Amino acid sequence: MKKQKTIVVIGGGIGGLASASLLAKEGFKVILLEKNQDIGGRARFLKINNFVFDRGPSWYMMPEVFENFFKLFGKKRKDFYDLEKLKINYRVFFEDNTIIDVFSDLKKNIKIFDSLEKGSGKKLLKILQKAEFIYKSSMESLVYQDYKDLLKLVKPKILFNLLKFNLFQSLHSYIKKEIKNEKLQKILEYTTVFLGGSPYNTPAFYQLVSYADFKLGIYYPKGGMYSIVKALEKLCKDYGVIIKTNAEVKKVKILNKEIKEVHTNKSIYKTNLVIVNADYPYFETKIIPPEYQTYNKEYWQKKVFSPSVFLIYLGIKDALLKSQHHNLYFTKNWEKHFKTVYYEKKLPEEPSFYWHVPSKTDKNMAPKDAHSVMILVPMAPGLFLTKKDEESFYQKIIEKFSQLNEIKNIQDKIIVKKISQAKNFLSDYNATKGSAFGIAHTLFQTAIFRPKNFSKKIRNLFYVGQYTNPGVGVPPVLISSQIVYNLAKEYLRKNEGL
Repeated sequence: MKKQKTIVVIGGGIGGLASASLLAKEGFKVILLEKNQDIGGRARFLKINNFVFDRGPSWYMMPEVFENFFKLFGKKRKDFYDLEKLKINYRVFFEDNTIIDVFSDLKKNIKIFDSLEKGSGKKLLKILQKAEFIYKSSMESLVYQDYKDLLKLVKPKILFNLLKFNLFQSLHSYIKKEIKNEKLQKILEYTTVFLGGSPYNTPAFYQLVSYADFKLGIYYPKGGMYSIVKALEKLCKDYGVIIKTNAEVKKVKILNKEIKEVHTNKSIYKTNLVIVNADYPYFETKIIPPEYQTYNKEYWQKKVFSPSVFLIYLGIKDALLKSQHHNLYFTKNWEKHFKTVYYEKKLPEEPSFYWHVPSKTDKNMAPKDAHSVMILVPMAPGLFLTKKDEESFYQKIIEKFSQLNEIKNIQDKIIVKKISQAKNFLSDYNATKGSAFGIAHTLFQTAIFRPKNFSKKIRNLFYVGQYTNPGVGVPPVLISSQIVYNLAKEYLRKNEGL
């Protein structure tokens, strides 16, 4: 009976692949439609002249989420890829030439904090203790919720914990109250960028990421983050998922509040249920007719979107002795950078940025005596650069990058160069405003306030990915897939006689 039921998954990013594999394991016929030539979404890889780059996600955090996901298949993570814990989580460069390493060894980090601000090591432990409480409490009671029935949240323990979550205080104001040294503040606040926000508009609730950072550690999957995509692809194939690439969805046929057919540029697929891993606002406003939209254009126009990013992929013939696997550069006035991105909507004059050198850990990511580097600069969503502006901004970033790494004549050492910006996110992923992370994690875009994993107007339509609960990042998207997996099974059981 189950095999007669067809599920169409739209979008082959991590959320789509994970959802498809979970439901195929249950015996359903699953067809995954991917717009691009290759799967992986933002987690695709790029290979040029033996330089290998992760196109997007590069931080492997919350390892237990991955282990728990593979356990659902009776597997272990090590069945798919090897994992290495980084000894130096990341290196931070400051405008005054100070360099601070954040280690996997918490004792070393406490000493570093104390050396910059007397007593701050003890305060760090206090912050991490609170972060651990929020992390574990939210994982237990909030993160895996579909928020379909809000009465599930009306429990004394959950309500009591919510009062302790610092939801109405910004992360910056919380950290500033505890830590006075600006450099240390930035180290504890930078993760908001990878949540699609800033320390000034992200609730202190998200200090929970500090627990994942300082206590759970930062890892590297051998072969890069694309190893996760390959693992999910293998699960899909093992359970018979039909993967169609170069298959862009153009419209859907709706009858009696259910999607009956999905039309691509090539074929028509009949279906009993649809899961969307494509850009949420794009699908709702461009594919779904207005009368069936849960969230219309006006809704999305009011949302705070995450930054887009200016990405530079470089193959460099240099030892990069100053760099570690993960590196961050913070300008002195980084608040101005955030204001430029969120309010002025223009390129920052003095940008902070991040760069990733996987070949520091994995020699297979670059040719001998060279390194593959991805540089990421947050930029305003909806800011689409001309070729002239793109090249000018590239030169500014490369100049600063070469200074930080003490590289002379860097242009002579660049073997491979590729740039991606907001317009590429728009063309590759139909990303609204060219946003890199969807919507930001502001207070009213967190948990119950995020777009739901299910349509309120089409019974057999569900959404997975960064826009939904729990939010941005590879581990949250894997959790999102499990939420949708349960919703889909529930729907088919109730409505399809299973």
